[in-house]
Amino acid sequence: MSNLEAYTVGWICAIPAELAAARTFLDEQHPTPEAVARNDNNSYTLGAMGKHNVVIAILPKREYGISAAATVARDLVHSFPNIRIGLMVGVGGGAPTKQHDIRLGDVVIGSRDAGRGGVIQYDYGKMIQNQAFVETGSLNQPPPALLNAVAGLETDYMMRGPELDSKVEKALTPWKRLQKTHSRPPASTDRLCKPDFTHPLDSSAPCSQTCHANTANIFSRDERGEHEDNPTVHYGLIASANEVMKNAEIRDKLSAEKGVLCFEMEAAGLMNHFPCLVIRGICDYSDSHKNKEWQGFAAMVAAAYAKDLLLQIAPTSVEAEKPVLEVLNSAKPYSDLLRVRLCDIQQRVQSLKLGEAEDLSIARNPHFLVPFPSDPDFVNRSDIWTWIEERHAGPESRFALVGMGGFGYVTLAIVRVCINKSVSKSQMAIQFAHRLHATSPKTNVFWVHGSTKATFEESYRSIADVLALPRRHDPDVDVLVLVRDWLQREDVSPWLMVIDNADDIQMLFSKRNSEKPITSYLPKRENSKILITSRNSDVAERLTGNVKMIYTVPTMENEQALQLLQKKLGRDVNEAAASRLSRTLECIPLAVNQAAAYINKRSPRVTIQSYLDEFQKSENRKGTLLRSDRGDIRRYDGVSNSVVVTWQVTFEQIKREQPRAANLLSLMSYFHAQNIPEYMLHDYSSGNIGSEGANNKHGETSNIDFEGDLDVLRGYSLVTMTATPGLLEMHSLVQFCTQVWISEFGSPDQWKTLFLQSASEHFPSGVFETWQQCQTLMPHVQPLLDKEPSEEHNRLEWGKLLTNVSWYFVMLGNYSKAEVIVRQAVSTWTEILGQEHPSTLTSMANLASTFWNQGRWKEAEELNVQVMETRKRVLGEEHPNTLASMANLASTYRNQGRWKEAEELDVQVMETRKRVLGEEHPSTLTSMANLASTYMNQGRWKEAEELQVKELSICSTVLGEEHPSTLTSMGNLASTYMNQGRWKEAEELEVRVMETRKTVLGEEHPDTLTSMHNLAFTWKDLEQWEDAMQLLQDCVRRRENVLGVDHPETKSSASALSDWELDFGETSREVSYALRH
Repeated sequence: MSNLEAYTVGWICAIPAELAAARTFLDEQHPTPEAVARNDNNSYTLGAMGKHNVVIAILPKREYGISAAATVARDLVHSFPNIRIGLMVGVGGGAPTKQHDIRLGDVVIGSRDAGRGGVIQYDYGKMIQNQAFVETGSLNQPPPALLNAVAGLETDYMMRGPELDSKVEKALTPWKRLQKTHSRPPASTDRLCKPDFTHPLDSSAPCSQTCHANTANIFSRDERGEHEDNPTVHYGLIASANEVMKNAEIRDKLSAEKGVLCFEMEAAGLMNHFPCLVIRGICDYSDSHKNKEWQGFAAMVAAAYAKDLLLQIAPTSVEAEKPVLEVLNSAKPYSDLLRVRLCDIQQRVQSLKLGEAEDLSIARNPHFLVPFPSDPDFVNRSDIWTWIEERHAGPESRFALVGMGGFGYVTLAIVRVCINKSVSKSQMAIQFAHRLHATSPKTNVFWVHGSTKATFEESYRSIADVLALPRRHDPDVDVLVLVRDWLQREDVSPWLMVIDNADDIQMLFSKRNSEKPITSYLPKRENSKILITSRNSDVAERLTGNVKMIYTVPTMENEQALQLLQKKLGRDVNEAAASRLSRTLECIPLAVNQAAAYINKRSPRVTIQSYLDEFQKSENRKGTLLRSDRGDIRRYDGVSNSVVVTWQVTFEQIKREQPRAANLLSLMSYFHAQNIPEYMLHDYSSGNIGSEGANNKHGETSNIDFEGDLDVLRGYSLVTMTATPGLLEMHSLVQFCTQVWISEFGSPDQWKTLFLQSASEHFPSGVFETWQQCQTLMPHVQPLLDKEPSEEHNRLEWGKLLTNVSWYFVMLGNYSKAEVIVRQAVSTWTEILGQEHPSTLTSMANLASTFWNQGRWKEAEELNVQVMETRKRVLGEEHPNTLASMANLASTYRNQGRWKEAEELDVQVMETRKRVLGEEHPSTLTSMANLASTYMNQGRWKEAEELQVKELSICSTVLGEEHPSTLTSMGNLASTYMNQGRWKEAEELEVRVMETRKTVLGEEHPDTLTSMHNLAFTWKDLEQWEDAMQLLQDCVRRRENVLGVDHPETKSSASALSDWELDFGETSREVSYALRH
């Protein structure tokens, strides 16, 4: 069955064990679809359950949580537009209470509560930090057909019992391999531990070996009787967050206060994308004793319930429900109407000449953007604090704290799960930012990571997002200008900007490739300040312009270091031994922090004295570590011996006890230190530090193992969580020490290879829907772009990464940068794979696109012809890539004025895509738009309009009204209206397209500039001369800046402007003469 509209039930799973369970209950399985919506990368399983056609989707490998679920659901309903009811089926963690005797293998159904749809989303980070429950959303009610079926099935189960156990056994009968992983485990493995009894952090063994023998910490529960349901189905609230719940005390708190029966990670992501019923099989008790042994069976009972539910529903009841896509789109007309009316109001206000309209991005409440919490155990020193307060209140706009990271006096204590930065100057800046926010709430506070250009840009993008600046998606340097200019405005509240770790003098001050230095983007404004932290006094002096505005943070005295150590250990200590340890550690806060973390984690086996003994043993290897001169690891010339040795003691202990965790830290050290995505870290088991670290043949680590290894690193204060779920960070000195160790005693090539492979695998294609992910990953992959590997297999991965990164820059409109990158990919793949390999041809096609977008039509034509002819021969004439090449060549012909050749190719591609992919496939829609453009260039307006109206209608439904392709269709139709003299209709569309492009793409994106150019011509035809002239002048200026003065589109706008200025001048003289006479 290939008709995608025949499928009415959508079923989403998170992990392979859940998908395998779902497939066992299919009555028949259908072939996979040949084509889905553009940019839909989901993996689908199609089949039938009872009388319903079901499509099952699974989250991408190693991507878990709310955002992944949202993406899968969104793409599913676009590819299968007739989906009418949805199910989220899989495993979760139970929350047993006296009222609900939840056992492993039971099922929890998300049942409505106080108008909610059975699932609530909560802030896990705030829950952990302050035990406060912060609900951030709730799932919409499931469709009535599902609610009625749940009630009916509950009645059936009440009368005859669910018999899920026997249904699972029957479903597994033909699947011998699954019987090992998905059958019911022995009852002896179902043990509920008391809340205050946690699984040992330093043990990777299952609970059955480490915890179950300790019967004093296990609840005694009677076995279920013969007439009791086993498994039992429970109905109630499910709590969803982006983190795994593994804290039994918080579990019980939420269960008691909110009535939560189950915890999971995906369902909240479906709130706005997929109205559905959530079904969870219980595989653990939401505590530290994660039980993978029950995962398969829990997935089976959840799937068994889901099938029983579908058998309760008549196909006519499903057909009576509205398609999910229609439900989600039903709100769009209202938002569109609002936008149009706002635009109309804005134009009316402007016509009154009352002055500039207020920029609505100026928020009524000031913003506080600091990614680190305040520390309640902060140890202050009055002289430093007084100096900062005086400089902030003084006339100078910039002041700086200087010192080696982790050396100074002011240090962040570890309190519960607070982030441990251990950086004196940075922590002082954090505390001052929080204090300023508390004492001067009308002051904006912004935090900028200044270690690299990529992190600087990412921080500015975050500021732009928080401020909701309308042009915040502009390419690269433009966002720096945007934020700087906004902060320099007089109508903005006073602000403090903290630039942390501004150490690299070349990055900050040098001009590369005619780009302005980073320092040129630092804002200047009266009554606003910039606080800089740096290890480099030269940088601080150049940034402040005055040595009096620099404070060098001193090293701790022994008494202060002793005070810090006592606070970290949190108990009475042997003062003499503690004093010796602090002196041995040279009173460096970072070393004291790591030593205390090590002692705390291994207490009572490790004491201060035994740690000192271990430290002296490792001292013998210190010289070797510090003599390393490989690569750039000597960039921390001032790193003290004690820091390296302290880190080494901790790392070697982790390596002995949990080699997987050591592997994880090794891989992380090759990422940028901030905002490391968790989903890129799951292949670390294939490292070579301890063969027992690898737990499967691919070196891939399970989610439970990953969480355990991450807990080990967090326990030793080596890695911390950021305020953004799913992103990690490590101190730069920890990163440095790890790389030193790997260079001397490990296998740096192995970890560099794994890092490159992860970057190549996870950096997306660069299409519009992936921009946010690309932005997050750019600081990590940036160092890879200029370093070609020597090994052939690594060069292949490098070529793939370059190709995707280059297309991201093409989509952003940064064509020159894209060209430099993709040329490297073409060269690499040509040398290794040959010129006719599909990967080489893809990179060549990307290079041709950069030529085309730069107006270099001849070069684009030559390369497009070469790629097209090769693809025809190698892939066949109807292969999607071949058709794409033909379409690209047609566009080149069109830009050269070769209309007939363009039309022949456009028609051929469109008809083939209609036949192969279907009329509503996104690639077919692109072909329709291309052919319509060719008709426009030939003056065939009626034919162009018919195609454009049809294409725009389908694009709006399939892609959404703010998708770049939809906006292009809208803009093309506006051009057709203009050329037909329908200027008012053209104006309405063009204003809408331009304003939406400014918001979505940015004000200087080439597509936005095209909209400005077109709208200026429409206003000219409407005789709105002043508006037209101003807009075209702005367009010319921006095109010269973005595209260059020699680009054909720049020349077109500039030539028109020159003609208009002559015409406008003549018209003004005629009007003036008429008025005088």
